[in-house]
Amino acid sequence: MSPEPNRLLRTAREAVGMTQGQLAESANTRVEQATGKPGAMDADYIGKLERGVHRWPNRQYRAALRLALRRQSDAELGFFSTRSRAATVERGPRHVDGGDDVERKAFLRVLAGSVAGLAFSDPLNDFAARSAQGRVGQAEVDQVRSLARTFAQQDNGFVGGLSSEAVVAQLSTSADLLDGRFSLDAVRCELFSAVAELADVAGGMCFDAGAAAQAERCFRFAVGCATEAGDWAMRAKGLSGLANLAVHQGRSDDALSMAEMALVRADRLTPVTRAVMHTRHARALGLSGKRRESDCLAAVQQAEDHFAAGNGDEPEWISYYTAAHLERDLGRALSHLAVNGGDHIRAQARLSAAIERYPQKRSRGKTLAMANLAHCTMARDDPERAVALGNEALDSLGLVRSDRISETLRQLRIAGRRYRDMPSVRELNYRVDVVLRASVLT
Repeated sequence: MSPEPNRLLRTAREAVGMTQGQLAESANTRVEQATGKPGAMDADYIGKLERGVHRWPNRQYRAALRLALRRQSDAELGFFSTRSRAATVERGPRHVDGGDDVERKAFLRVLAGSVAGLAFSDPLNDFAARSAQGRVGQAEVDQVRSLARTFAQQDNGFVGGLSSEAVVAQLSTSADLLDGRFSLDAVRCELFSAVAELADVAGGMCFDAGAAAQAERCFRFAVGCATEAGDWAMRAKGLSGLANLAVHQGRSDDALSMAEMALVRADRLTPVTRAVMHTRHARALGLSGKRRESDCLAAVQQAEDHFAAGNGDEPEWISYYTAAHLERDLGRALSHLAVNGGDHIRAQARLSAAIERYPQKRSRGKTLAMANLAHCTMARDDPERAVALGNEALDSLGLVRSDRISETLRQLRIAGRRYRDMPSVRELNYRVDVVLRASVLT
């Protein structure tokens, strides 16, 4: 039987003019003000409350939602305890090793199970069956971080189905440690942060392998673990992965929501980390089209300013991010505007600068910048130059495999349709077709 919708909650939200995502962010801020830890609510969670899937959020969440919606009692928001686990998750005894409330732990377990779909048939039950872990210490934390960075080193090289399956399998194993016993709460937080980093890397590799659904689960798991750890930078990184995925899929509203969530409490982010988040925001704004052009350009400027303010005191996982990456990301943001009639000179200049700044060796980042530049140039009436750039991008592919590159090449081919009478364009399109067919088979 379907749960009864919580119409009182939905009416209260609509009365204050908030979307589900905005309500989640507002309530999360109030949770942090009250407890010192950020809340983990998102639009999906609010949707489940409104659909009646959950009728009794934990005490902090109920208080935060009452404040956000200007209501005096739980009953005014349709909240009530049914004493049934199928309908609610009540607060239970604290974990003896410093764990948080039952609801948030269950939330994280379900996320872990959804990431490792091949390994968990019933995520919550399987996690409970595996929860009798030994004591977890700094050695396990260091091992998970080392695994995350080893997989990350493949990010600019060969990425394919086998690589993504390997990192997801390792993520599943590492997630098992989260219910272990910890001698120090600080170690527990570090482990959640390390698993978040591994989940984010897994999300990126699944994204490149074309496994979008798996990538989204990994990024969401990264956000959940980072939130549990109080790691704001990694939380932003996971949200930026979701934003990039939404841009890739053309979901402009979702891209903006995730990019803007990544910038919540940006004061807690280091300069380069903040710059990266602004590049993701710029891409989401660029995807929204001409109506957000001025906002996109402002985000581009903010990204530049924060990158210039970098003082070297950055998380180790972001050490890869150089001026070449910045130029590429800003060029990609401006390309969304350019292909729809905006200023293509700025986009082309950024992408050209990125290509020049990247090392000469083949890499995914450099090839992606080349493909983006070719697409932008083809879309803006310079087919001969676009053909030269497209062939250069194809020549640089080597063993680099990426669904992001494949999608950009697909867009290049679409943009070249109006020049199909040109022999050079037909030859380029044939080469692109060969690559795209190969990407489907691998």
